[in-house]
Amino acid sequence: MNYTTVPSEVYFLKMEEKPTLRENNIENTSLIEIAKPIDISWYRELYSEVGKNFNWLDRLFMDDAELYSKINSSKTHIYTLNIKQKHAGYCELVEEGDHVEILYFGLLPDFIGKGYGKYFLNKTIELAWRFSPKHIQLNTCDMDHPNAIHNYKKAGFVLYKTVTEMKKVLVSE
Repeated sequence: MNYTTVPSEVYFLKMEEKPTLRENNIENTSLIEIAKPIDISWYRELYSEVGKNFNWLDRLFMDDAELYSKINSSKTHIYTLNIKQKHAGYCELVEEGDHVEILYFGLLPDFIGKGYGKYFLNKTIELAWRFSPKHIQLNTCDMDHPNAIHNYKKAGFVLYKTVTEMKKVLVSE
């Protein structure tokens, strides 16, 4: 994989109060926690498919041993969203001290724009609060889906910091 680096605006958001339940279940959907040990090849495939249009590359370049350690940590919880028994997306929650970080969250391309994002985000927020944190947080950037930051704010997250970071992007060979 050939890549270059470009500047990207990264937005840090947090939610300090548990929201009230917003919506019921959608028929034929389920969230399933992935049993450990998690296979890194399976994980990278899911990560790659969810993030391919948004330059999710960090975990593709990460050393196998480091990735295995991260995704199989007792503090890491990975859930898949399944729709009609097909993987539709995933979220990765990490317990960090007094808070939970939504480290990764996204839908597979075939499920974007069909009304599942809000539902899945609300379910992910519910899962994060089950760990009884003081707050939950996440970050997004200007390379993610154009509606990402708006949807996070609408769900109750508050922007508290913006920084510019250099991000990897693939280049044509």
